[in-house]
Formats: sequence, structure tokens, C-alpha cells
Amino acid sequence: MEQSDVRRSIYTERNAIMYQLDRGMLEYYAGLWSESSRSLQQAELLIEAAFTRSITQDVATFISNDNAREYPGEDYEDIYINVFNALNYYNRNDIDGALVEIRRVNEKLRFLADKYEVARRKAASSHANLDSPQYRIEAVRFSNSALARYLSMLFFRAEGNADHARIDLEELRRAYELAPDVYNHPPPSSLRDELSIPAGMARLNVLAFTGLSPIKEEVNLPLPLPLPPPNSWARLALPQMVDRPSEIQSIEIILDSGERFRLELLEDLNRVARETFKARHSLIVLKTTARAISKSIASAAAAHIANERGDGLGLLVGVLGRVAADLSERADIRLSRFFPGRAHVGGINLEPGIYSIRINYNGRRGQVATETIHNVSVEAGRLNLIQFVSLR
Repeated sequence: MEQSDVRRSIYTERNAIMYQLDRGMLEYYAGLWSESSRSLQQAELLIEAAFTRSITQDVATFISNDNAREYPGEDYEDIYINVFNALNYYNRNDIDGALVEIRRVNEKLRFLADKYEVARRKAASSHANLDSPQYRIEAVRFSNSALARYLSMLFFRAEGNADHARIDLEELRRAYELAPDVYNHPPPSSLRDELSIPAGMARLNVLAFTGLSPIKEEVNLPLPLPLPPPNSWARLALPQMVDRPSEIQSIEIILDSGERFRLELLEDLNRVARETFKARHSLIVLKTTARAISKSIASAAAAHIANERGDGLGLLVGVLGRVAADLSERADIRLSRFFPGRAHVGGINLEPGIYSIRINYNGRRGQVATETIHNVSVEAGRLNLIQFVSLR
């Protein structure tokens, strides 16, 4: 089977965004920086196009279910596209390009809350009878990414822009204050030394990604309705995000010169994914409920008409309508599979030189994995950022 046939069997046309996201992340892990940039940029363009087309596709999804539309991408995926593209640019020695990507992250986060406020108003006007507290659109309480700010701080520091680096460090700390549900851990202690490198010394920064981002699973909930049986209830098929636990509990960096230090959690991408999904999930509940009620009313009406004909088929028509409605309801559990689950960072001031760097990933029962990079040049006056990945 040719590669294109394999792709079509896994990623249909409606899942083109998933394909580009998965491809871009796997290319990043493989060190194919240019290829990863192309794939992630294509995913970003497709997400923008899907957003503009979503209004026309709403008709089809109201009739059947959300799988009838193309996968539009989750908000956290759209945000992290630019974070990893920033790293792709850095790895190609293009810090200016990396900073452009970070600015895109900040722009998207600024408009995230506004996007759902517009959606809330639209949903309320379309389904006024469902404009009640249980169907209220959740607010997005994530407006600043510590990971994006960390990278931006490093990039500005490398360019000698101390003021912008300081602002990013302040914004990084502010991110923890603004979103305590996302950042339920202290900022990394290494941050205090990032902007105070002694003269003649070099700063080594380490960024490690671990685990895998969440997946979605279907949850079924009953919805009681004031209709005659068998249409007195409907089934709501809703998606929920579920974490994929990582084996890794702690991370240690060991240099051949004898220095060692631990990496600390900077950003839990799993928590970001769940937080940014809340608003979309509220819309999904609203839309799914309205769709389920409409299908049940149609089924009950058909059963009533059959009863009035006096042919005794009313109950059968109602049952068939109920079954058809249930079978047509399927939660949209599509999601990219290869974003990491957590980002850990650390840093140390060193004498400039050539080093071998070993990273030990430790679990509850000892070492889970290890990796060593030899002949790492750590230079004064430049950004020495080493990246590791373990998806375990």
C-alpha cells in the first residue's frame, strides 16, 4: 500500500488538520525543523479556514452530529502550533522568526475569550429556550502561556534586549497568578538566575517535554423530556478530555564536568488543553441538547400522527425514531495525538566550553529512560538551549 493510501485510510479529508498536526509534531521530534514548520503552518492555515467555514457546516452537524463537519482543531492545538514553530525557527538559527511565532501565541490568547463571548451570544439568540445557567458558556481562564513567555524571554536575552526579556519574565510569573487552576505548582526556581548571568560565564538552558497530551472519550448522559414514551428521554453523547498518565516523575541533568540539577515543571499542557476546552465543551453541550430535543420532538410527532391513523403503529414509529436518534448521536472525539503532556525547564551558569549532557527520566520505581548528548558547545553571550523529549 502506498503512503498516500495509508494516509487516506487513517486521516480522511475531514481530518486534514489532525494529519498536519500529527505530522508536524513527529517531524519536530525527529529534528526535521523545516519540514515540521511547513506541516504546522499548513495546520494553522487549515484551522483558520475551518473557522470561517464553521457557520455553513453548522447546518449539517445540527441534523446529524459533530463528526459530519471537518475537524476544526482545538484551541490549545492552535496555540501550541506557534510554540513549536518558534522552536523550529530557533533550531534553524532564526531567532527573529521564533519571536514572530511567539507573538502569534500572545495574539491568539488575547482573542480567545472574545471568540467565545461572540459564540455565546450567537448560541443564546439561536436557542433562546436553552439560555439558562446549565447551558451557559464557560469563560476561558487562560490568557498567558508560561512556556511561550519563557521562550520569548530566552530569545530576547539572546538578542541583548534586556527590557523585553525582563517584561517576559514578569509576564511569565503573572501567568501563574492569573490561572491558578492551570498553574497549580510554583514557578521554576531557576527563573531567578535567567537574567543575571555573571560576566564571562555561559548559561545552559534545558527544556524537556514529557508524556502525551490528552485524548477524548465519549460520555453518554440521559436527558429527561416532557414527551410521551419512548421519547420521554434522549441520549446526549458528549466528548470529555482524558489525560494519558506519564511514567516520568522527576528529571535530572548531569554534566560530565560534575554539575547536576533537576528540571522543574514549567507548564502542564494537559491542564491547558482541559482549561481551553471548557468553553468549546459548553457550546457542544448546548448544541447537542438542542439537536437531541429536536430529534425527539420529530420522533414523538411521527408517533402521534401514526396513532391518529388508527393503524396501531404509533408505538413502533416512536421506538424506531428513538433508536434512529440514538444511533445518529456520536460525540466528536477527534484530537491530535502527539503533542507532549508537560514542559520542564532548568538552567545553570557554566564556564564556556564543550560538555556532554545526560538526562535521566525517573519514575516511581527508578529510572525510566536516559539520553546523552555529546560535544555540546556552551558559549558565553548566546542562547544555549538544549531540548529533550520523552513521550513515556
